[in-house]
Amino acid sequence: MYEYHEILGSEKPIYRTKPPGLKTISEIPSGEFLIDYEIVGYLEYEENGKKLYDPLYAIVRDES
Repeated sequence: MYEYHEILGSEKPIYRTKPPGLKTISEIPSGEFLIDYEIVGYLEYEENGKKLYDPLYAIVRDES
C-alpha cells in the first residue's frame, strides 16, 4: 500500500472500485511469479481515515 505522494506522477489510473481482470498482490496465486505481472493502476481505499493506494496488476503478455 502506498500513500498518495508515493504514486503522484506515476501516470497510472487510480480506481475506487477494482476493474474486472486486475488483481491486487494478495490475489495473485503463490504459484504465479510477480515477474509475469505489471502494475497498471492503483486501487484507492480508506483505512483509519487515511486514503491509501494498492497497486493493481495485469498479466504481461509476451507478443513475440
